[in-house]
Amino acid sequence: MTEGADARAPAIRTSDAEARFDRTRARVGLVLAPLALIVLLSVPMPGSSPAAQRVLAIAGMTVVLWISEAIPLAVSALLAPALAVMMDVAPAQQVFAPFAHPLIFMFIGGFILAEALSVHGFDRRAALWLLTRKFVRGSPARSMVVVAVTAFGFSMWINNTATTAMMIPIAVGLCTSIRKLCPADPEVLAKQRRFEEGMLISLASAASIGGLCTPIGTAPNMIAVAELEHFAGVRIDFLQWMSFAVPVSVASLIVMLILARRRWPPALDYVEGLTDSVARELAALGPMSRAERRAVCVFGVALIGWLTPSLLRLALGEAALATAWAQRALPEGVVAMIAASLLFVVPSDPRARGDAPALMTWASATKIDWGTVFLLGGGLALGGLATDTGLAGSIGTAVDAGLGQNAAPFLVLLVITAVVITLTELVSNTATVSMLLPIIIPLGAQAGGDPVPLVLTATFAASFAFMLPVATPPNAIAYGTGLVRLPSMVSFGARLNLLGLVLLVAAGAWLLPAIRML
Repeated sequence: MTEGADARAPAIRTSDAEARFDRTRARVGLVLAPLALIVLLSVPMPGSSPAAQRVLAIAGMTVVLWISEAIPLAVSALLAPALAVMMDVAPAQQVFAPFAHPLIFMFIGGFILAEALSVHGFDRRAALWLLTRKFVRGSPARSMVVVAVTAFGFSMWINNTATTAMMIPIAVGLCTSIRKLCPADPEVLAKQRRFEEGMLISLASAASIGGLCTPIGTAPNMIAVAELEHFAGVRIDFLQWMSFAVPVSVASLIVMLILARRRWPPALDYVEGLTDSVARELAALGPMSRAERRAVCVFGVALIGWLTPSLLRLALGEAALATAWAQRALPEGVVAMIAASLLFVVPSDPRARGDAPALMTWASATKIDWGTVFLLGGGLALGGLATDTGLAGSIGTAVDAGLGQNAAPFLVLLVITAVVITLTELVSNTATVSMLLPIIIPLGAQAGGDPVPLVLTATFAASFAFMLPVATPPNAIAYGTGLVRLPSMVSFGARLNLLGLVLLVAAGAWLLPAIRML
């Protein structure tokens, strides 16, 4: 399950049965959460300090709240560190310090940059432009590929929920255009309906996969970067992350598209005038406004700033003065905040009479997903407490013993990846990574010496939630169109989860260690 629904997302369709289940789950969570806290405080945990036991109790309560969604996820993430202070685990200054971690500000800045592109309409313009290329025109099969690839590309930089919300009307419009041009043959129309399902499900899946590519693509990525640096002393910069994530993401996208193409072939191989409606929508937008161009330029400044330390390291070497300066002066969070601040300074149209408004206003900035920011901070806080009190090490040792003394690294990788893929169908991917990384880091160190491949594989797996509408907002938005049947989503998602498990385990066992050695 991924981040909470975006404010711009269409209303998500929920059946009466699903609504009853959600209400029951929340009521059960409200009872089980305090019960978990009391039980875990009461039952002695051999070999652990009192502070570690209190952190375990708080984490257990938080996990129940995250799974049941009895209260908003962000509120649970804020409650956990507050309880840690009240229960004398650590002083408030230490417990709440992760909420000011530089990666928190990278996430805030990235959200504001993405919001600016959306406010000025560049995201929709780019999507429509791609869908009117000659490569697509006339071919339903190619239109499915381009819709998915476009969602994949935007999700690298923009919240996957916002990406899906933007792309769904375009995809539905394409489906409607194809349907109108189909012959009145019941068999052809039935095949077309199945193809429409495939287009929307592949769009949602591609949006989830695309978030893996960059550190700002989804919150778990930044949690992994922060916790590796803090608890394992390993720093992964923007370009290094992409060198790991892009090959895995592109391979996953290709596998997904092949599976979708075989599962949902188009009703017609060629449709005359397929993208005419999209072309009319693009034409209606008119030429790019000055505000659009300026917002894109500011985003380009941020991208250059994020990549500069990596490029200097590759070009000049680690010991060069310019490389050292860039690594000190251009951390990702600082670059994101400087670029985001520029949006509030640069006028949207300097030729306008009077004072032209800036590219962003604070009213627009407040629309970003602050809940995910708090969830990220709470996850980092819990992870820090688990490590500082020795809880993570104890759990890692216990898990290692459960897998077998000196368990093979491949077995550890397989089990952890399978657990994460299963868990993320029911639990937020941010919550999943926040819960498991403090355990996975010491476990990876014990199993193979280098925790990075295991941590990255588990982080990638947290975004592989393809089976259920409730698993991820992109799935829910696609299902909410009324064009997707639940059995189709579950069946396709189960196959994709299984193939994803194989791909991720292979990447974690062979690809990531090889890239890490470069």
